[in-house]
Amino acid sequence: MLDRLASIIQPSIDFSTLPPILRVLLLTDGTVTHSLAAYFAEDIQVRCLSQVQVGDEVIEREVMLVGELSGTEYAHAHSTIHAHLLDPEMRRRLDSGQAGIGELLNANNRETFREITQIRYCHDLPDRPNPFKALASAEEFTQVIARDYRIHTQQRPLILITEEFPVASYLGLGR
Repeated sequence: MLDRLASIIQPSIDFSTLPPILRVLLLTDGTVTHSLAAYFAEDIQVRCLSQVQVGDEVIEREVMLVGELSGTEYAHAHSTIHAHLLDPEMRRRLDSGQAGIGELLNANNRETFREITQIRYCHDLPDRPNPFKALASAEEFTQVIARDYRIHTQQRPLILITEEFPVASYLGLGR
């Protein structure tokens, strides 16, 4: 299977050295929030860090997925959403910051296709502040792995997403 995905996985990534749950999250086409909740046996909060309307048709959104009990920062995501493709109820719930976009799509029974385009290490975050402040002092912080993907609906791209996962959160560090 990994041979089939070789074109999207950065050559410097040795999948066999990553924690198993992180390997699953990087390749899943389901909602990360539900997978995290099931694996870590805690509810996951979707903390909306920012949401900005760009023109009439696009929303830029940034969220952090945080364990409700542990406070562990499991993932950071940046999304570019084609808002004109959302129905009014989805848009209202998105604007309220109540849920992740994957949850909204599932709740509305929206048929989607997820296309992973790249899996890579993020050694630096040069163009923006470090989103994982709780792990900033950990030596393992330098290992952040990301995946880029598109969610399509009705054969059109609806959302472009980059999710970043601090490897230390999956090793039990920083808790």
